[in-house]
Amino acid sequence: MLDGQERPTHQEATEHFNERDDTSGGERTLFSNMVSHFGEVVFPSSRAFWDDEDEYESAENLEDRPTLFLHWQKSKPEHIKKFIIIEGEPLIPFAEQCLCHKVEEACVIKNKNDKKVSAIYEMDKQLYLCIILPQFNTKDAGILINELFDLLLNTENTIAIVCRHISQFQSTNIPDDPSFLRILTAKNANDTSECKIETLEQPNIIFGVGAGVLSHAEFTNVSTKLYVLYMDGFVLDSKCAEPILKVLNNEIPGKLRHFKFAENFFSKGNLYM
Repeated sequence: MLDGQERPTHQEATEHFNERDDTSGGERTLFSNMVSHFGEVVFPSSRAFWDDEDEYESAENLEDRPTLFLHWQKSKPEHIKKFIIIEGEPLIPFAEQCLCHKVEEACVIKNKNDKKVSAIYEMDKQLYLCIILPQFNTKDAGILINELFDLLLNTENTIAIVCRHISQFQSTNIPDDPSFLRILTAKNANDTSECKIETLEQPNIIFGVGAGVLSHAEFTNVSTKLYVLYMDGFVLDSKCAEPILKVLNNEIPGKLRHFKFAENFFSKGNLYM
């Protein structure tokens, strides 16, 4: 029970996610109550597969669809106070060293080829961290959300942090900084006014696991925030990390370890031949 509303069952959520409000010829489906305020979140054609092409596949091709397998090394938690999801290659070394250094994996997520694509770490009994590895196929985002459905449903606060190159940011006013943050929140998210981060606005698009988590939260009434870190390079140096360090120190005070940042001698995004 949250804010006087019952959280939906797995079946109810599935039925809801399959009810679509198509726009742009069926290419994108959006939550109408999010579009007027937030940047666009690409919504799946079905909750299981986050690609519109999937809905046109014949039934005999269903067996060929990718599958993810969760291998819990520890007991699967029944309740979590805070669940953090890190997505974006530049953030991975930082997360592994600064957040889960010497922390054993609670769950390993593999694809159908038995290749590790993600891992969940138990930072303490009420704090879990999920790292999405570069090997993860973005088309499998819906499958992962489906596999994590019960876990997300029983989490008090979910925080997704994704990283994008600044070239993907669309605005007439682009900050003149090496990195900056934008935020999207579910309707039941905790107050974010103190962080003073601007909302991500249209026509920006967020896809992948972060978008899936936020979409899930809109229906299940779970407090969820999605932070988008835009960088002008591909290496997370100390300067680019400043915005995300502030967020993490606020969200999980006292949990960050020292991290030796790489030197970013040049911005790949501004390299001309």
